[in-house]
Amino acid sequence: MADKKVTIYIIDVGPTMWQVERKPGVTGLDLARKAVLIMLEAKVITGLKSDVTSLLLFGTDDTNNYMNDQTGGYEHVTTLYPIEQPSMSILRTVNNNLPHGKVKGDAFDALIVALGMIDLHCRNLKFKKKIYLLTDGESPINSSDFDAVLRQINESNVELNILGIGFDDPEAGFSEENKSEVKRQSETFFNKIVSKCPQATIFSMEETLKQLSKPHIRTVRPIPLFKGALTLNDTKMSSQTSLSINVEMYSRTTKVRPLKSTKYSALAEATTTIHNKTSEVNMSRTYTISVVDNDKNEAVEVPREELNKAYSLGKTLIPVNEADEEVFTMVTTKSMEVVGFVKSNEFKREYLMSAVAAVVPQTNNLTMAQRLSALIHALYEKDSFAIVRYVKKNDDPPKLGILIPYIRAPKECLYFCRIPFKEDCHHFTFPSFDRVVSKSGKELTNHNYLPNDEMLEKMDRFIDGMDLMSAAKDEGNAKEYLKVKECFNPVIVQTKKATCHRALYPDDPLLQPDQEMIAQTQFLPSLIQKNLGLANDMRTLFNIKKVNKEKGKTGKRRFADANKPSSQELSLEEILNKPEEHKNGKRVKSGDGNITDALIQHEVVREVGTIDPISNFQAMIANRQDDLVSTAVEQMSVTILHFVKTSFAEGLYPKALECLKILRQACAKENETSKFNNFLKELKTTCFEAQPSKTDFWDLIVREKITLINRDEASDSTMSIQEAEEFLRPFEKKSNTDTLDEDAVATDDLFKLMED
Repeated sequence: MADKKVTIYIIDVGPTMWQVERKPGVTGLDLARKAVLIMLEAKVITGLKSDVTSLLLFGTDDTNNYMNDQTGGYEHVTTLYPIEQPSMSILRTVNNNLPHGKVKGDAFDALIVALGMIDLHCRNLKFKKKIYLLTDGESPINSSDFDAVLRQINESNVELNILGIGFDDPEAGFSEENKSEVKRQSETFFNKIVSKCPQATIFSMEETLKQLSKPHIRTVRPIPLFKGALTLNDTKMSSQTSLSINVEMYSRTTKVRPLKSTKYSALAEATTTIHNKTSEVNMSRTYTISVVDNDKNEAVEVPREELNKAYSLGKTLIPVNEADEEVFTMVTTKSMEVVGFVKSNEFKREYLMSAVAAVVPQTNNLTMAQRLSALIHALYEKDSFAIVRYVKKNDDPPKLGILIPYIRAPKECLYFCRIPFKEDCHHFTFPSFDRVVSKSGKELTNHNYLPNDEMLEKMDRFIDGMDLMSAAKDEGNAKEYLKVKECFNPVIVQTKKATCHRALYPDDPLLQPDQEMIAQTQFLPSLIQKNLGLANDMRTLFNIKKVNKEKGKTGKRRFADANKPSSQELSLEEILNKPEEHKNGKRVKSGDGNITDALIQHEVVREVGTIDPISNFQAMIANRQDDLVSTAVEQMSVTILHFVKTSFAEGLYPKALECLKILRQACAKENETSKFNNFLKELKTTCFEAQPSKTDFWDLIVREKITLINRDEASDSTMSIQEAEEFLRPFEKKSNTDTLDEDAVATDDLFKLMED
């Protein structure tokens, strides 16, 4: 159960509070209202019945408090909200209905009334008691019964917080000019209270609002997740060689979720015929089975008590009644047993799979504290972790956990985190970052995928330059940026803020997130400026360029174009009459001559062949699993050279020319411009220097205007249009009488070409 709390807010509503502007357009009452609203919003959102609140005003024209009714003498003090659990009504009261008093009330009278209200409510029960007094100190104070009141504050253990508007702040170096004598006396009076009451404090309103602007973190009372024995070895079977330590485990980190939402009926809100409506929606669930009666399916409702569990075995449901369910329950005993130890450098970080808890010795047990301390120091000195079998309560499924020693004076404990069983581990293999192997099995030391020394050195500098430990500045001194204690969940913060704003201003648009929250999701400007030059150098070194994606298409190499038409178009007549000739269709001919449905599984294409090079090349380009673009370009280049060199007369020229067009188109799209341009230069040299000469193929290239890729066609090209046009000029032809080397062509390819 949470600690009981009672908080009373005392607000000065005298004339100087709402008539004098502390900032342009902002009065002291506006500042007090803002501070109280923030504190009340946190209480309303938390919604604890044990946390009650009251609102007290002084400086009001009227008087309404129980002490004045009983004894008199406490005029112009009004109880605006009694001590009870805060709700939306108190928020709306503070926001909209704070009165503007025309008389100056006595802050000390209001403080005495608040103390009396706390005594009546709390009696002798244990409460955490707080009073917030918000005033500008411009009202005279009657200090009679001063000592008796201070004695009551100390004996009742009341925390008094005085939030002064325009009060001097020595720490911030602030001192208000032209201060009235009444205010000077008031500040002196409040400072006297603080000097005699250990739990009394004065805050300036500016500092208060600065602290309150930070998101509120709900204080959670620690509740033990586990109370029991941490054992080493079996204490019953071998008491001489075992150890038992009574420990308690508390949550160290727990995920906090946004405000809970529920279903709300807009129809009920709009109707005017329903009285005492709540607009809440209640959900009910029914269970039905289908029963066939006279060829009609009827839904028959089944009571929940008559339902049993059923486990899936493939597509079959295996019912299990309540009597047999005990078989599926493992009989266990509440425990935490050490099953082994592991070196810290051998434990894999990815095995941590839950929130963290702290294991501490049993409360007020020095013997157990000594034993646990010995275990913590032993693990710390051996640089080891303990693996435990953990059962939270009897008959609970057992879990595996890791205990990590933590020592930082004066605190020492074991941090607990769950680790996986074998079934929980998912192993994935990925290509190596520092090793590239060719198709022939040779390990390459120089490849586009392998970083060189300059790349590694610049990346090291970049990481050092982005270090957050000294990125921020505080009065000229470097400090850590984005500390965990200073990082708040923007979703939770914005949800709370938007909900409270909509409750107070239902017709206004929702507020935008604070700049502090937005800054957490963006780069620190000073880090960007500091590393801008290095980032530009790395962009050039790694050849990083922006890829303009076509509308409606995904990444060029990550996904294939689903809308791209198939390279093999089959007509309906061909599919019906010649199914055996179309292995890529959805129907194939079985061995007995019948046409049957079959799913054809295509193997991943990893090589550009000479029979259907274009289809092979396009399949490699469109591969979804592996990046085969560079490999496909290299292999297609080799294939084109093979066609040109081995062509008898002009037999293979059309095929080579078509492959060249497809290759150029793909290279321009896939940022492989340099490879194509280098290949085309090599091809030109081959055409003019080959024996026999292949200049007739070059004439075809010139006729089709297949030239180098220029920078207008691809962003990664450095070639101008003029240079690309000049490239088509022929070399000086050389005579040749050498014969064709037919052995260079594979035998099966020759037979295939002869058939063509």
